[in-house]
Amino acid sequence: MKFFVTGVGGQLGHDVMNELLKRSHEGVGSDMQEKCDLAAPYMSLDITDRNAVETAILDVNPDAVIHCAAWTAVDMAEDDENVAKVRAVNAGGTKNIADICKKLGCKMTYISTDYVFDGQGTEPWKPDCKDYKPLNVYGQTKLEG
Repeated sequence: MKFFVTGVGGQLGHDVMNELLKRSHEGVGSDMQEKCDLAAPYMSLDITDRNAVETAILDVNPDAVIHCAAWTAVDMAEDDENVAKVRAVNAGGTKNIADICKKLGCKMTYISTDYVFDGQGTEPWKPDCKDYKPLNVYGQTKLEG
């Protein structure tokens, strides 16, 4: 299969891409920076730019997108001057990717976070758990995504 992986400049996206390559899948990675040390083809992409997202996914023509890109600086996300940018990336960027994947009939996997929960559960979460209670901007924006 051919995959397009967002957020390969971060640990999760980088590891996802490496695992796909190890399993002999074809992949193209993306992130915000101009260059990335990656064993697969790479493109710089701002996921908040809907047109750029559509162009990238059309150019790559993947069987599936694995969306790992996010604003992940949890503490900095709480700063008033960062909230709009965090929301633009984590909610808006995710919506852009999901909308384009839906439009093109491309499968998408969205990597979220346990920050969408409040951490007060007494049992492990079930796969379809909907007991969302984010305690911070990061968790709320990932839930919005």
